[in-house]
Amino acid sequence: MSIFDAIKKSVLEGFSSDITLIDIALALGVAFLAGLFILLIYRLTLKGISRNRTFEVTVILITPISAMIVLTITSNLALSLGMVGALSIIRFRTAIKDASDTVFLFWAVAAGITAGAHFYKITIIGCLFIGLAAFIILKLSSAGARPYLLVVRASNDTAIEYTSKILGSNRIKNRLSSLVQNGDYTEVIYEIALPRSYQKLVAALGNVPDIVSVSLVDCRN
Repeated sequence: MSIFDAIKKSVLEGFSSDITLIDIALALGVAFLAGLFILLIYRLTLKGISRNRTFEVTVILITPISAMIVLTITSNLALSLGMVGALSIIRFRTAIKDASDTVFLFWAVAAGITAGAHFYKITIIGCLFIGLAAFIILKLSSAGARPYLLVVRASNDTAIEYTSKILGSNRIKNRLSSLVQNGDYTEVIYEIALPRSYQKLVAALGNVPDIVSVSLVDCRN
């Protein structure tokens, strides 16, 4: 046997054309359960109060779809080459609002690939490990200071200077984003980072006589 025959035999042995219905059902079932688990972690670590239902459907369905593609690739050499060529021309242009959503998409694709390749132990252990890591990391990151926009409207410059002193005395990280002079009022916008207890800051600024209004806007909105 020549070296070319040996390489050809080793390549063809990597493709199995006798995939049974049980193998297909098991792979798709494990992939679908992995998608449900990923969706559960996504909801537990959700930062906002509104859920993107379209993204949730995408996460839960992309795992069995990825498994189906891998099942097709591993069953036939000609189909695998054709499918790789077809997938290479696909472009996804949907904008992702949160960078952490990209992690869940890659996680769902990886779970589908491993399930489709019949590496069920990798699928299960990997999902448990990544799920625990994502839960801990995202919860710790959301427990710290959050970005806000502080909008203060005052009738004179003294109140504006007092606002800056209050932010400095409370050791609140801030950056002046906008300063607008509108008739008798001066409006300033600060980018600040605050923990969950922000009522004291709003109350302190609201008690200043020359400050007309105080607004706090969550930057995630």
